[in-house]
Amino acid sequence: MKAEKQISSWARAVCLAIEENPEKAEEVFKNLKKQLGNNKEKYHTAIVKKAYQLYEKEKRAELILSTDFDEDTKKKIKERLKQEVKGIEEISEKVDTDLIAGFRLKTKNVLVKASLKDVLIGLKNKTYGHN
Repeated sequence: MKAEKQISSWARAVCLAIEENPEKAEEVFKNLKKQLGNNKEKYHTAIVKKAYQLYEKEKRAELILSTDFDEDTKKKIKERLKQEVKGIEEISEKVDTDLIAGFRLKTKNVLVKASLKDVLIGLKNKTYGHN
């Protein structure tokens, strides 16, 4: 278990370093090998693989729609979201008819609630003092 935690920590560091300075990716990987020292054979491949998985995960989002729109409308919504929320490259979608109207957008770090259901729940909680 300790090795997995170390791999995840190194992978996260590599991912952040490359995200901040994509032009220095080669240098980041050279430094990784140097830092791993004798353990580079044991960990290098696993760290690179995990860093790639983290990077890919951060570029994905899930769009939850209240209605199953036509493909053209979904494409326009996704394009607009990619413009507004920097870093998203891939958006999957699903329909949740309980939302009534609007959408929710889930990323690795953020949940945007923009549905009528969420507004009504907020009003109910504010009116009745539920937090």
